[in-house]
Amino acid sequence: MNPGFARVFLAIAIVSALHAQSPEFDVASVKPSAPGGRKALTVSPGRITFNSVTLRDCLMAAYDMKDYQITGPDWMRIDRFDIVATAPAGMTESPAPESGALAGPVLTPNLRLMLQKLLNARFQITMHREKRELPVYAMVVGKNGTKLKETDTPGRSNMRMNGGSVSFKSVTIQELVDDLSQIRTAEMDRPVIDNTGLKGRYDFTVTLFNTQEEMMAAINKGDFGSSIFTLIQEQLGLKLESQKLPLDMVIVEKAERVPTDN
Repeated sequence: MNPGFARVFLAIAIVSALHAQSPEFDVASVKPSAPGGRKALTVSPGRITFNSVTLRDCLMAAYDMKDYQITGPDWMRIDRFDIVATAPAGMTESPAPESGALAGPVLTPNLRLMLQKLLNARFQITMHREKRELPVYAMVVGKNGTKLKETDTPGRSNMRMNGGSVSFKSVTIQELVDDLSQIRTAEMDRPVIDNTGLKGRYDFTVTLFNTQEEMMAAINKGDFGSSIFTLIQEQLGLKLESQKLPLDMVIVEKAERVPTDN
């Protein structure tokens, strides 16, 4: 046999063997959610329990992607499903880092692979991955430095309303930019990327209005009272700069809207 062909066939055999050996859930249930359910994504060693989640939510967890890194049919944002899946007994893996309250679930590498395989099988997904240059807002440190205070009580992040302000505790900058990327207003028309280089956890408060009633009424209208860019720069010492950056993307070309039977 020609040595070149031999190497090709060997590579194919190795890829096939690795695919056959890739882990998969021992037991898994995927079904449409009952109306009115509350979204929750829970991960424990060897098990995932997702309630009232979209296929987009699942792909974000499976491929460790942000919302803006996934494209596909519109229904992927709308239809909701309940997924309960358990890994084979005896499968051991170091636990994933605990995510903050503002972040999504963190899956171990094996759980991610198993979830990818489950989604592909049940929704018959055809997809590919590529890099695309997208317009983003890059968060950077302002010229006078930040006004952030490193937390005295590191732990899970949390956020709460306090009058006309929003108080953040033990929050990373990555969690803050992820949160900002979810805001959909005319002003926030693109994802936010962390270019600050800040790696700690911080306590800070953003004051929007005089009272909580004013804040809730304005937020319901998508009005934050003043520019988000101004709030971030004046109160946090951070800045949002318009840039174009190459980002990893998951492109879903086709997916079945009704998952196959369990």
